[in-house]
Amino acid sequence: MKMLEEILQEYDLPNRARACYQCGACAGGCPVGRFRWDFNPRRFMEMIIRGQLEALVQQESLWLCSHCLNCLEHCPQQIEVSEVITHVKNAAARLGDAPENDVKRANLIMSQGWSEEPIKRILKKRQGLGLPEPASGIDPGELQALGHCLNWSAKMEAFERRRAQAREATSESKQSERNE
Repeated sequence: MKMLEEILQEYDLPNRARACYQCGACAGGCPVGRFRWDFNPRRFMEMIIRGQLEALVQQESLWLCSHCLNCLEHCPQQIEVSEVITHVKNAAARLGDAPENDVKRANLIMSQGWSEEPIKRILKKRQGLGLPEPASGIDPGELQALGHCLNWSAKMEAFERRRAQAREATSESKQSERNE
């Protein structure tokens, strides 16, 4: 928890969130919130203000933010709510608490340059529009150089260790609750 607070303090998030007076304009203009009742930017800001950071990073819906900036357009305080949410997600990922699918997607991008291979229907549509065939991915040499510059393998190993530790701590916590 302390480490999470320190990471978020780097971006001055607690002070930026305090400017929010909880009017709900961000939530009212949020396209994700229209379809997912559990996605509420106003609530996320409230959790930051109240210091409920650990509970916030456990919110699966937090990862649904599309960074469309509608919240900024609607906010009378001009708070960049989607940017705040992005910083919270980045902090959670640094601590090894990112959704499994996002980790898989990042690994695919780093290994082959694609998060998913284009499907045949899309390739046919591109051809019909006269668009060139998409590149087959990033050159493995370029990808390796990029990964080396970013120290990707060490970061992923550290990420996997933190995630395993978090799962183990959760498992131990649940086991002790059962024993009580």
